[in-house]
Amino acid sequence: MDTILRQPIPQSVELQDAVAEANHRIANSLTLLVSMVRMQASAVTRRPDPPSPADVRLLLDGIAARINTISQLHRLLSHTPYEGATDLVPHLKEVTDALVAALASPEQQVRVVHGGAGAMVLTRQVQPVILILCEVFINAMKYAHREGAVLEVTVDCRPGPDGRLMLRVSDNGAGLPVGLDPRSSRGLGFRVMRALAAEIEGELGFQSSAQGLTVALALPAHAPVPA
Repeated sequence: MDTILRQPIPQSVELQDAVAEANHRIANSLTLLVSMVRMQASAVTRRPDPPSPADVRLLLDGIAARINTISQLHRLLSHTPYEGATDLVPHLKEVTDALVAALASPEQQVRVVHGGAGAMVLTRQVQPVILILCEVFINAMKYAHREGAVLEVTVDCRPGPDGRLMLRVSDNGAGLPVGLDPRSSRGLGFRVMRALAAEIEGELGFQSSAQGLTVALALPAHAPVPA
């Protein structure tokens, strides 16, 4: 019987670079996920009382939502050069649609309203921005619900008057508890948001009232904008 010698197919430098870049993104994402799960585990161990079944479900739903969000991001960005730029608005819509599908229930219905345009960002900024959105969304699902009311989340992203790109995520919940400062809170969601914002030199702002909570993220002015 003839022996078929299989020779490796030569790969172009561009293909090798693309594979290396994809592997780098995946490795960074997995490292981030491990860190977030460890932070969540640490928060659970500090609780004075054991978590209820409802708490456990929310915890696991949150972890699943973060994993699914990163998976979506890899699919969405798979054909975008790491050093390139991309329009953020379509990514925001796709990810929030998936979060609603994953986290909404008959007891907690969610409606998302989108706005904004001209939201061009560096590709390497997309993952931290989307993960901040994910944390805001998870927190809204956990804490903003008003009995019998549909949770409405507004997501708006557009260049601000000072040239910075502004992402605002608002809900119609009850706002933050009195005395809670999101700039120093040890809650997992706020800690993750602050770390991700620092990674991309972004600035977080919070506005809370009895009518709901708004989280604003301002990206540096050097982020590319449409001509």
